[in-house]
Amino acid sequence: MKTQILQLVEFDIVPASVNYPGIGRYSHDGGQIKYSPKLTKTGENYYNSKKELPDGFRMSTAAEELAIQLYEETSGRDPRKAEAFDDFFARNEDEWHAWQWTETGLRVPKGYEADKREKDTQGRIFYPRIVLIGDEEVGEVLVPEGNGKVVPYSSVPEEVWDTVFGIPRVTSDKKSDMKLDNHTTHFYFNTNPSKDSRSGEYDVAVARRGGWLRDGRGGCLGVCADGGRWDVGSVGGFRPVQGSLPEIEKRLAKIDPKELKNTLLEEIKEDYNKLPPKEFQQKYSL
Repeated sequence: MKTQILQLVEFDIVPASVNYPGIGRYSHDGGQIKYSPKLTKTGENYYNSKKELPDGFRMSTAAEELAIQLYEETSGRDPRKAEAFDDFFARNEDEWHAWQWTETGLRVPKGYEADKREKDTQGRIFYPRIVLIGDEEVGEVLVPEGNGKVVPYSSVPEEVWDTVFGIPRVTSDKKSDMKLDNHTTHFYFNTNPSKDSRSGEYDVAVARRGGWLRDGRGGCLGVCADGGRWDVGSVGGFRPVQGSLPEIEKRLAKIDPKELKNTLLEEIKEDYNKLPPKEFQQKYSL
């Protein structure tokens, strides 16, 4: 049964950009949406939840959810207490602790091992992924480690968040960052997903939820890229939204020949240590 939407909030999506070294720069000019401050409960997986969208509405994206969150944060308010996220913490009549599906997903690129990783100059680990909006591939990103690590506070949100696609750029488990006052959000990421029976690819959904701290001092937001779109979510739901998605523009990264050479040498070295001699010779036509 499709839910009737009783209240909508007008919201401006501000222009956003993000740069991934070796991949390129993504940006959009923003726009305006109308969203429901209350989530719609379906108790279904992502695909079946979409069937319950009211006419004229779509499911929100991870980027739109992040935009709502960062609007609260940059206005000096705690987003964990925002009305838009009440359902995560059962601040509703049904005492429903919501698991929120979004239109965003992450896919293992073709030809890649799921656990293929890269390290930055600080030794932080990232995983190459394709970003999905619905079924469409819209970009390539580097996803940081999850496992409940936090997105550390920054006065410049773009330093730790990808505001174009709505996922973290940086995560941390440092003691100082794990303090409740120094973060609002935890990140969960399955680096070895199962194959999606509909897409035939190795996909995860980018969902959102809330979580309670063990000592009872309130809760935190969670960005959860650790489950498949077919996973049954008995507490699943979505946020109905009206408005067009912003058009995302990509500018290819400038290639540094020296950096490219070093990257290729590292890949050859890794293959030499990992592959059987015959397989290594075949791969590099030796």
